[in-house]
Amino acid sequence: MSTSRLGQAKDLEKYWSEHLGDQPETNVTIQSINREQVTAFPEVDRYPFNGQLQLTGTFAFEISGRNGDSFTQTGEYQYRAASGLFLLETPSDLVDSDEVFSELNTQLSSTTRIEEALSLPRDSFWRFIEAADSVETLRLRGPETTYDASKLIHLLHHDDPVETLHSDPEFSDLRGIENIETALESVDSPSEIEGVQDLDIDIYNTLIDEVEATYWFNGWTANFWYRRGELKLDAETEDSREYVIQLFERDVLSS
Repeated sequence: MSTSRLGQAKDLEKYWSEHLGDQPETNVTIQSINREQVTAFPEVDRYPFNGQLQLTGTFAFEISGRNGDSFTQTGEYQYRAASGLFLLETPSDLVDSDEVFSELNTQLSSTTRIEEALSLPRDSFWRFIEAADSVETLRLRGPETTYDASKLIHLLHHDDPVETLHSDPEFSDLRGIENIETALESVDSPSEIEGVQDLDIDIYNTLIDEVEATYWFNGWTANFWYRRGELKLDAETEDSREYVIQLFERDVLSS
């Protein structure tokens, strides 16, 4: 799998060039730039960015060693002009994506900027989460408490959800939810609760702190992470990666 860090920029295609690394004392250089058009997947209904310009290529990042020496690691980038989505794929933990973003923004100067911490429209982001095949983590911050909503689904599949709520420490963070016992008892058919889309969550009074979700495409997975503005994507294949990117662009970035 390859892991990509997600950001967003406006009009980057006007300023992106292999000369970005010409400035002195920079650790990032753009090695290649390829231009192509994005083709919509038929599985993504109403995809609004079919035919958008896409820039892809490689970059090099110079890492300073402990003894005053240095070595170079290479990574890949992808920028999608109509949605503004920017993806940065770093080769290893040795390369800090925050440092790469910072170096690129320094070189871009006042022309434009790549935002690496995104503020996402709440209702649009919910649509994207609900499209996932499974949600492993959904940490929400409500008026009363912070809790992992994905645990509600597991709790409802116990024989006695209310008793399990108070006896099992795994669900301790759910106990602070207002009227949680009444809500659990009101579910007539727990077996019909299959995903977060089946939970009655007031999204307008709830902040999304963290998400880990899995999307399937033609038998291959793509895992998506969000944590307080930082987004990452880890995909088994290029097709499953592109599928989730198009879902994210349609549901979140086209609003």
